[in-house]
Amino acid sequence: MDILEHFMAYAAAFEETYKDDDWSRLRQYFTDDAVYEVVSDSIGCTITGPDAIFTGIKKSLDGFDRKFAGRVIALKGAPEVDGDAFGVGWTVTYTKDGVAPFVLPGHTGAAYRNGKIARLTDSYEPSVSVDTATWMQKNGMTFDGSYV
Repeated sequence: MDILEHFMAYAAAFEETYKDDDWSRLRQYFTDDAVYEVVSDSIGCTITGPDAIFTGIKKSLDGFDRKFAGRVIALKGAPEVDGDAFGVGWTVTYTKDGVAPFVLPGHTGAAYRNGKIARLTDSYEPSVSVDTATWMQKNGMTFDGSYV
């Protein structure tokens, strides 16, 4: 399985996990010493080890994504693979009755070692923090997408 196929399999498993909170299905995709980094002015962090990574991601999903009724993920261009590295830009559009859609742009990168994710990075532009605060104020909704 090449890097793109591997990452797409991980992404599909992640979406299943989003639905049922069965984090054990994701373990096979990560090295024992995997690092997850979130590059953001407001929620930036670095988490080491699959169990800690999954705990942090669940905290973020519970505090942010699951506050909405729906979400649609769209890729911004084709994924890029360079050796053992993968990267893709994306937007997620969140919806909930009674509020304007919230569009979150970002970029995900992954570095692989022996066919598993050794480093996963989600990056957000500095404007995302301001845009999020403005959206929350206009729509009367608050959430906390932090991981730690």
